[in-house]
Amino acid sequence: MTTHFNQLFQLVTNKLHETIDKKLGESFMSVSSRLDLVHRGLGEMQNLAKSVSDIKNVFQNVKAKGMWGEVQLESLLAQFLAPGQFKKNVNINPRTSEFIEFVVLFPGQHDMVMLPIDAKFPHRSYEKIIEADSKGTAKEREQARAALKQRIIEEAKRIKQKYIVPPTTTDFAILFLPLESLYLEVIQISGLVQDLQQSYQVIVSGPTTLMALLHSLQVGFKTIAVEKR
Repeated sequence: MTTHFNQLFQLVTNKLHETIDKKLGESFMSVSSRLDLVHRGLGEMQNLAKSVSDIKNVFQNVKAKGMWGEVQLESLLAQFLAPGQFKKNVNINPRTSEFIEFVVLFPGQHDMVMLPIDAKFPHRSYEKIIEADSKGTAKEREQARAALKQRIIEEAKRIKQKYIVPPTTTDFAILFLPLESLYLEVIQISGLVQDLQQSYQVIVSGPTTLMALLHSLQVGFKTIAVEKR
């Protein structure tokens, strides 16, 4: 009886150890898996935080922010157009002392007509959207995009008042946003693009859409040159 009890006890003990080892192993694997996911998530959050930090570090200087958009715009214009087809820092409205960053020159009936292009980078509004998307509430995300919308409307209104002066200029202007992701945020705001065109005669453009427009203009200029010859 004692021998049988000892054997039974040993069997139960072994089974218990096996069960505990198995359960502990499964638990450990589960915890390890979850820790790995947490680690990856933290890594992504750190990368996102680093991106926001990089934006802040690069554009701490207000002048540097404006210059970055302007330099990128000039690079695109120089890439697609000849030097005589665009100008930099032009006073289009003789009644003011305001200078537009760039104009593209079109042959008109009597004189050259200018297409105003102004580069803007509302970096703080964009940073707030990134921050709200990463760790904000739904209300904060909505507020961040509402602030961006208001900033873009203000810029469009300023462009209309200062730089759209037909027949010296075209009856519309372009607001250039130097980041494709920022441009995407703007065009996704319901009704904003249409409102800018109808109310202020301003077309919003990112790097890719501006390249497509400049390519079309380049073809148009070549056609005009052929007709002149």
